[in-house]
Amino acid sequence: MTRRADAYRGLSQPSRLRIMHELLVTPGQSLADLAAVTGLHENTLRDHLHVLESQGFIVRRTEHRGTRGRPRDIFDPSGPETPSPVAARRVEDAKHHGDLLRKVMTHTTATDETVAHQLDALYEHLDDVGLDPQMDEKTLTVELAPCAFHDLVDGQLTMLCHVHGELIRGVLHQAGGPLEVDRLLPLVTAHQCHLALKIASSHPPAAE
Repeated sequence: MTRRADAYRGLSQPSRLRIMHELLVTPGQSLADLAAVTGLHENTLRDHLHVLESQGFIVRRTEHRGTRGRPRDIFDPSGPETPSPVAARRVEDAKHHGDLLRKVMTHTTATDETVAHQLDALYEHLDDVGLDPQMDEKTLTVELAPCAFHDLVDGQLTMLCHVHGELIRGVLHQAGGPLEVDRLLPLVTAHQCHLALKIASSHPPAAE
């Protein structure tokens, strides 16, 4: 599948992965807050935040406070409470793309349309960020290439997996449906990570 020209850019630097991690752990941080925890200069941070926002990974809001002075910009990870129009559009595009592909296929292994749409959105997200997904719809498992930047942030594999895991959960939630993350296992081999999905226990079984 050909990647979009803007794909893979948002998380293409270790600094952006670090920023995402900090916002996932502590949402609602300002530019000054992020500069303090990351050690990055505010001008550098502005550039990274602009890219992350334009790719739908984060959202910006204006702080409302009862004191004088210019209100600060506050940043949150995209999610149910802080939806990103960019992320929502990508999910809808993925669903539409998947529907078009299924129309020209002789069969599909996904029996639930909502599951199919979640898998569509997940595949395109994983492909966009460079994880080269090999998806098995029958077993709801995905084999992934390791994050291309794990060697650049030595000793911080937990941080990288946390970021990717939360983004995957966000995509599944945004797409809407019963699938959720069961487990994400990093580097099960030197060249492969493993993602297992499951049907949420609160979701009723599909009719026979």
